Amino acid sequence: MVNNEIEQYKFNIHLYFNALGGIAAFLFCVIQGVRGDTITAFISLLGGVYFTIIIYTLVKKHHYLWKGRVFVLFIPITILNILHIHPEFGIFWAYVGIISFFLLLEFKDACISVVIFDALTFYLVNLNYPLPVQLRIYATLLLVTIFTFLLSFFINRLLLTLNVLVTRDSLTNALNRHTFHTSIENTLSTFLRYKTPASLFIFDLDKFKSINDTYGHQTGDRVLVTVSKTIQNRLRGSDRLFRYGGEEFAVLLVQTGQDDAFKLAEELRTLVEKQEYNIDRAVTISGGVSEVREADSVNSWIERCDMALYEAKSGGRNKVIMRT
Repeated sequence: MVNNEIEQYKFNIHLYFNALGGIAAFLFCVIQGVRGDTITAFISLLGGVYFTIIIYTLVKKHHYLWKGRVFVLFIPITILNILHIHPEFGIFWAYVGIISFFLLLEFKDACISVVIFDALTFYLVNLNYPLPVQLRIYATLLLVTIFTFLLSFFINRLLLTLNVLVTRDSLTNALNRHTFHTSIENTLSTFLRYKTPASLFIFDLDKFKSINDTYGHQTGDRVLVTVSKTIQNRLRGSDRLFRYGGEEFAVLLVQTGQDDAFKLAEELRTLVEKQEYNIDRAVTISGGVSEVREADSVNSWIERCDMALYEAKSGGRNKVIMRT
């Protein structure tokens, strides 16, 4: 799926550029050591070790350690030190530094770091260059900063938009069925590893077909959107609402036992029933609740909730059944 490709894209960016940074840092350490600049060589050596650690955690654990932030302590400081000691060529590395921030850091961290880096660079430029050269350097540094910022900004916006398109239902803004199965798998894995409780509430709208037949599909869509908003407004930030099927939804309640989940499910049922839909009939839901078990698979957990949902439907609708 596209969201997996997005994550792989980010992983590759971090891996390749940290690898390049590591090679450059070790080479720079050797060069500066030969030249007798022990301070710069030592900082570069630390940078190389840092990049090596980052690459190891990326490859072995698929985790971007500290979100790359320790990078700020090595490469930019090395560049500023070179600019101070060798202004005749050190300024050229400043452009590399600006670009590297946006490649190796999260966007917000990169923006903050670049502002500080540019300010320090401007200060050193003011000390080491005549005014006409200063103005040219200021202009080019600002242009590189702005262009790199805009490119990074629009790429991040594109990735966020793609992520929304592939994870959310376009009508109700609930998470979609693919995301549902991925989330259930992750929650089950977390439970098996840490014994963190979680409950699942699957429900659908009672006699929804008759709403479409009587009032039309646009009204039916409006009802679905209203139900989705009503549910989402009540849920905690850690809870997730999914559109599981046409008029069927699921709520994943993390760190929640079945008793608390049942109480919440009943509250949600009541909220939906009391909501105004601008049609001359009530809108109700029926659902099933169950807590994850030690012996559960993804399918068995979902099937248990489906059985409870079927029981609620068979028992007269507009109710919630809990399966232990």
